[in-house]
Amino acid sequence: MDEIFKIAEQEMLDLKQPYVGSEHILLAYLKKYNNKYLSYDRFKSYIEEIIGNSYKKSEYILYTPIVRNLKNEVSDIKECLKRILSNTDSIAYNILLSKNENIEKIIEEIENTNS
Repeated sequence: MDEIFKIAEQEMLDLKQPYVGSEHILLAYLKKYNNKYLSYDRFKSYIEEIIGNSYKKSEYILYTPIVRNLKNEVSDIKECLKRILSNTDSIAYNILLSKNENIEKIIEEIENTNS
């Protein structure tokens, strides 16, 4: 799970966003593992379209409260993602919902991934 968080931190920096949120965790997972219902490139384009980018990279790695809690409470990445994609307050969930993605199918595919 540490590797996914490191990738998520780099994604946040590359997108020039001020925090590591649920969307970055999902993006990191999609970068490392294939998901037949949601690709890394498509989800990244959603993030850029909806959230956008800042003008400069953050100097700090900050976590949203949801991600900070998950990092401290959950050791399994699949469980972490299931919680993110079931939490109606998470940015990842709301991005997918706004794009009419089938969240249940994405979760099902995550559960079936060998990670």
